[in-house]
Amino acid sequence: MTFTPQIPHWGAKNNQYLEKLYEYHSWLLDTGIKNGLISNKNKQLVWDEFIIHSLYFGIIIRKVDKPINQVYDLGTGGGIPGIAVAITNPNILFKLVDISESRVYELERLKSILGLKNVEIIRKDAKSILSDHNLYISRCYISSKEALSLIKSYKNATYIVSSNGEDLDHDKNLFHVKQENFMINSTDLRHIDVITVR
Repeated sequence: MTFTPQIPHWGAKNNQYLEKLYEYHSWLLDTGIKNGLISNKNKQLVWDEFIIHSLYFGIIIRKVDKPINQVYDLGTGGGIPGIAVAITNPNILFKLVDISESRVYELERLKSILGLKNVEIIRKDAKSILSDHNLYISRCYISSKEALSLIKSYKNATYIVSSNGEDLDHDKNLFHVKQENFMINSTDLRHIDVITVR
């Protein structure tokens, strides 16, 4: 399989960050796989699923209708989606939360390698971070259904989470839910749900 590290048209603004995104991609393929932060995958799959998919979180964050000073990436693992979004949104503080000591150690090293001044690594149970008015992102930590249950008591909290595209059965008086659909390459459609407590 040929490796084609392209950014779809919707992410063209991120081309200015390609060098750092390539560096992160290489880190995932080397340190990420070697230390179990991601499973063994080919270059193209890591680029499409972990870099490009993550970049769409940044597109959504830029459209959120409230001031954003910080974003929490819960259950970040190998920094997915937080690192790619932090690279392409240098004016927002990203707090990457994971309970694993070894993952936190590797992410601290990665933060230093990439020179990311807008990233903070936190070793905690992700659920202990939740509070009112915050913005959370997750790619694989929980499902959209779990996110609904998790944040329902936190006023004006927003959770942006990867989904399988199914309709969410939710209380429309309690939540506003918007589903974003996007292509990560020329053939593969992905979904992200934006869930906000009213």
